[in-house]
Amino acid sequence: MIIDLHELLQEDNGNRSYNLQLEADVFETSTASYKIKDYDLQLSFHNEGKKHISSRCEGFVVLEIPCDRCLEPVDYKIDIDYFKDLDMNKTAEEKIAELDEDYLEGTSFDTEVLIHNEVLVNLPMKVLCRENCKGICNRCGANLNLGSCKCDDAELDPRMSKILDIFNQFKEV
Repeated sequence: MIIDLHELLQEDNGNRSYNLQLEADVFETSTASYKIKDYDLQLSFHNEGKKHISSRCEGFVVLEIPCDRCLEPVDYKIDIDYFKDLDMNKTAEEKIAELDEDYLEGTSFDTEVLIHNEVLVNLPMKVLCRENCKGICNRCGANLNLGSCKCDDAELDPRMSKILDIFNQFKEV
């Protein structure tokens, strides 16, 4: 959603509030994509005068992220609490030099870019379905939270792999 702030700049002490609707159903990163399950986002602007607008975005986004151990989907809630004073006196070159406000071009405010940036910054390093998640079997891929698998779970010393190969050659079929 693109919001034009031109009219707000013309009003002294003007205010605008928006209940944001996300256009995307999926949150994309450079390495993964996550389904957006739910969200509730409010964005407000206040004209502070002298071409300064304070902006605030509050709410949450719920993403469906796979558990890092067992790959089961987990609904993960990301809280958004953004506040920024937008200096509309800055030139495009100054904004680029600061690597800031990539959601603002002239008086056009791109809410999708803002929300994407805020969610991206708040993505967790690791998501677990529960603290004691057992993960998956590294041999057959069975979810160990649902029960044990029939795989041989003996841990062998890697230094003994050559002798194991010799024994396996002479094993009767």
